[in-house]
Amino acid sequence: MAAQTAALLYKEADLPLGEKLLREHRCAECHSRKVGGDGAAIYRPQGRINTPGALRGMVETCNLELNLALFPDEVTSISAVLNRDHYRFK
Repeated sequence: MAAQTAALLYKEADLPLGEKLLREHRCAECHSRKVGGDGAAIYRPQGRINTPGALRGMVETCNLELNLALFPDEVTSISAVLNRDHYRFK
């Protein structure tokens, strides 16, 4: 089920846009302040983020809490990059 969900959820994602938004909003810097090091420790595939939908939801939570004003397609694009680079839901 998760495999189908990731394929469907990220099908239209714009990966270059997601990469650009991650840089522009300095996501890694915020994560580094929260968990130390380079911030990568925040990505725990076996933790509470265990589905593509949960990953997208967490990005949306950051969007709302930090008042980033991202559009839904931008949240999906960021989620797709994080999935590709850290979570690897198929």
